[in-house]
Amino acid sequence: MDSKTLILAIVPVILAGVFIHAVNAAIQQDKDGPRWWLAGTAMHGIGLGLISLRGVVPDVFGIVLGDIMAAGGFLIMLEGAARFAGLNVPRWQLGGLAGVVVIGFPAFTWIVDSAALRFAVFGVAVIIPNLLMLSYLSVIGQRDGNPGVRLLRYTIFYFVGSLAVISVGVVVFDPDMPSVLAPNQLVAFGILSLIVVETNLVFGFVLLSAGHSAAVLRKAALTDHLTGLPNRRAFEAMVHREFGVAEPAARQSALAVFDVDHFKQVNDTYGHDVGDAVLQHIADVLKRAIRDTDHVARLGGEEFVALIHAGGPASVGEIAERVRQAVEDSPFELDGKVIAITISAGLVEVRGDEPCLTRLFKQADTALYEAKDAGRNRVILAAA
Repeated sequence: MDSKTLILAIVPVILAGVFIHAVNAAIQQDKDGPRWWLAGTAMHGIGLGLISLRGVVPDVFGIVLGDIMAAGGFLIMLEGAARFAGLNVPRWQLGGLAGVVVIGFPAFTWIVDSAALRFAVFGVAVIIPNLLMLSYLSVIGQRDGNPGVRLLRYTIFYFVGSLAVISVGVVVFDPDMPSVLAPNQLVAFGILSLIVVETNLVFGFVLLSAGHSAAVLRKAALTDHLTGLPNRRAFEAMVHREFGVAEPAARQSALAVFDVDHFKQVNDTYGHDVGDAVLQHIADVLKRAIRDTDHVARLGGEEFVALIHAGGPASVGEIAERVRQAVEDSPFELDGKVIAITISAGLVEVRGDEPCLTRLFKQADTALYEAKDAGRNRVILAAA
């Protein structure tokens, strides 16, 4: 099968990809990536269409513009991957690659008419963006952990490897080929590979979007919507995960349940919107007071929970007391008014490598009630 027919065979794949990307971009309106993938795929497809019309349209369209658009589409896809990862491709990288594309194809068309060198320029202009895309895929994979990253990574490895071999082969073994549309087994294999790559890229990018949506839903299911802290389900999973890999005898640990003192009065006096703002404020204070090695979550209502590990000479009781003091020292300010906030805490030591959270919560609650009965704004350690 000749190269022109093979290029035309890619057209239905490109059209399907454009449609799929358009639907995906309409669904994922809050993310920039899908729109860039749509634009890149469309630009790449138009470029291949112009290439297939060589001899029918002027060379400035069929050769120069076609090559620029076919290769440039991958630069746009690269920017889409970076934006989907929450980053941007350095301008010098995009500028350098765009320079290779915009200067290379006209130079090897009108200054040195060489189809082989044009193919080599195409290879460079496609291989580098795909290799750069790998770093952004790693960021996406760490954030979302979805199979789209693996599909795209394997596709890029295959595409880069095959295109590098074909580009070198064309320059070395067929430097005088008249056109990429002329009979050439290496070029024909490259175009066939491109059909596979185009299909995988489309579905890989769509899988990235689906994986991100799933990750957002997973996070929402494990996050308290008001404070942004983990919820009880996430906290319990974290505790089991941590004690499943840690050495329980290596350090002292404790579970602390915190309750905001007289929170009902805040709601009754200032309204529930202010009460919500107070809870958000307390959550921020707790996050700052809790160390990186500890964990804090919201149980619900005005109750929070933390897993505390003893650090250096400080015991878990001393650390819990520091947290309590941090809240007391951080009153909430509203329109010039200062709302004093204190918390009471029930603390229970965690023993064993498989802690029973039901028992721990019950013991911590008992200690919390003791703290309330004793006058509030204090930490009580549960009896052993």
